[in-house]
Amino acid sequence: MGTQSSSGLKLYDKTIVSTGLTMAAAKEQGINAREVIVTDNYRPEFMPTTDPVLMSLVYDPDSRRILGGSLLSTYDVSQSANTLSVCIQNENTIDDLAMVDMLFQPQFDRPFNYLNILAQAAQEQEAKVTETASK
Repeated sequence: MGTQSSSGLKLYDKTIVSTGLTMAAAKEQGINAREVIVTDNYRPEFMPTTDPVLMSLVYDPDSRRILGGSLLSTYDVSQSANTLSVCIQNENTIDDLAMVDMLFQPQFDRPFNYLNILAQAAQEQEAKVTETASK
């Protein structure tokens, strides 16, 4: 089935994870790709505490397939690399990830999971590119 070379690191209080291609690797391999970078909290702001998650998603703008992703946070985002790895393996698109049904309970998550929000940002980026190209 192949591998996405998923990896993770706990460095002091930060969790850093990645899977699949980085934008640099896609360029180096001549793969048509775009990247979106978003920072958002892992759970709602009305909770007593929350932590930001810095996220990157690399995708093919033609097929909209997810090619890679990375996350950094003081919150444990390690399992998100696994979710993105499955998306890559199953050839899911930014549209799939944007609306995939994930658990919502304010203790653990937002109404849209931070991975949903990341994919929705990729959708918005593509809509802007399409809008600009049609002008």
